[in-house]
Amino acid sequence: MVCCMACKGWGSQGNGLLSSSGRSGEVLIVCSDNMWKSLLGDSLQAILMQPVVNLPQQEPLFTVTHVTQANFTKAYQKERNIIHFNIHPQNENKVSAKYDVWATPQLLITITAQSEQDAAEQLSLKQKEIIDLIMTCEWKRFQRSHKSRQNFQISNILKEKYHFNMVVPEGYNFSIKNEEFAWLRKETKDWGQSILIFVENYTDTSQFSTEHIIALRNAMTKKYVFGPTDSSYMTTEMNYLPPVSTFVTNEPYTIKTEGLWKLEGDFMGGPFVSYTLLDTRHNKIITIDGFLYAPSDTKRDLMRQVEAVIKTAAFVQDE
Repeated sequence: MVCCMACKGWGSQGNGLLSSSGRSGEVLIVCSDNMWKSLLGDSLQAILMQPVVNLPQQEPLFTVTHVTQANFTKAYQKERNIIHFNIHPQNENKVSAKYDVWATPQLLITITAQSEQDAAEQLSLKQKEIIDLIMTCEWKRFQRSHKSRQNFQISNILKEKYHFNMVVPEGYNFSIKNEEFAWLRKETKDWGQSILIFVENYTDTSQFSTEHIIALRNAMTKKYVFGPTDSSYMTTEMNYLPPVSTFVTNEPYTIKTEGLWKLEGDFMGGPFVSYTLLDTRHNKIITIDGFLYAPSDTKRDLMRQVEAVIKTAAFVQDE
């Protein structure tokens, strides 16, 4: 477990803190040059810069930069995500987190240890928690931005027609919406972000299997999502990187599925992520599927923007 100490003011300048700096997915490491060049530094980089799953090309989980303690000046103290090492023989071995220390919104993770070997062990033991902490802050930053630009017309339609709330920012528009399917699109000259919604009656738990989720996805996209050439349509890539499903939560019961999509009859493709949720009040299963087409751009942050929208989905409780 990582010890978290929340400072007041997350996401605001109410405490007189400056706005944090840095781009999405950036992490600043504060440690000595010797430590950075050691096995500990190598291990840290291997963890934080491991390839993102579910992308057609390799991109690092985070963009990592390094600065020594002596050079950790006010300019660096404004960074959005910071990992700091505190090595001393009398230290207690632990990993802790604070929020909004020098700027806001900001995450500061401190790895405290008696030696570099102890720090490496803490890093190995707590790597999932560290990644989860950083990703949670990244989601919150995207969602805060989306909330400030929320398209309430779309949110109201989702609430009335599909019985869930979701914070959708300006720029998205409905391409299609009916009782079983909806398609929200945001298009630029370089890339397109899309969110699909599939609705089906709930019958049994087999509908949460990867096989059923992909079969439903393929049926819906073949019916509604067409390519630029005649007879081309979206389907799921099953060979290069087969889709993988993971359990998310019981409240509501949710399965996350990640994979790649392609066009049957054309050459377009890209990543997708879907969340399949059980709506017990209406005895329905709602799948919210986000996908990206960005042939010339890096895809990590564009996909995280889409997923951040999907992660705000919550069933209406006060109908």
